[in-house]
Amino acid sequence: MGAACPRLRPQAQAICCRALSKGARTVNDALITFRDEHRKLAAVLQTLRDRVEQLCAGGGPPDFGGLRDMLYYLDAFPARRHHPMEEQLLFMPLRARGGDADAAIAELEREHACVAAAMGSLEQALLRYEAGGEREFVAFATAMQGFCDFYLRHMHKEETLALPLAEELFGEGDWARMDAACAEARELPGGADEEREFEQLFRRIVGGEAPAPAALPPSARS
Repeated sequence: MGAACPRLRPQAQAICCRALSKGARTVNDALITFRDEHRKLAAVLQTLRDRVEQLCAGGGPPDFGGLRDMLYYLDAFPARRHHPMEEQLLFMPLRARGGDADAAIAELEREHACVAAAMGSLEQALLRYEAGGEREFVAFATAMQGFCDFYLRHMHKEETLALPLAEELFGEGDWARMDAACAEARELPGGADEEREFEQLFRRIVGGEAPAPAALPPSARS
């Protein structure tokens, strides 16, 4: 296991630790941002899995505050920043190309809605676990595992379908507009503050320094 992220097991490690050996054909702020955000989401997903497995093994009382922090990040960060940027800057221009891109992007858009619905169910399962105690733990752990597996597979599709399509189909003007939109989002009122708050929460969840940005590998099998 690579030194950059020693805490991650194969599926999430694959998201975090792939060196860009094949290399993105286009290097720009938008692609760097999408891949870095995938890497952070994967790290939080694996941290959540680790915490729940510790509870399964009898590793002390549950830290409900820490669990709430993780679910908040996995809910608010995609909903407010990551998914809207993907949909506006990546999915819409790709769908405009038609052909093979249209079906692939339609599936990814549906999965964004599924992520939001699954997160609502997971948050409800955590509330029941916190209020109801051990009898609610199995339901929470099952919901957590399903959510983590689904979201990792979703990001794998984005990295192996959507981003390569963008590299193939987008021209310099497309990349320039994407980069400008990313920069503009940071300059909106509260944008920089919100970004900083999410970064602080991420580091509090995973602890210490974050692993170096990377992209998904050809396979994200566990």
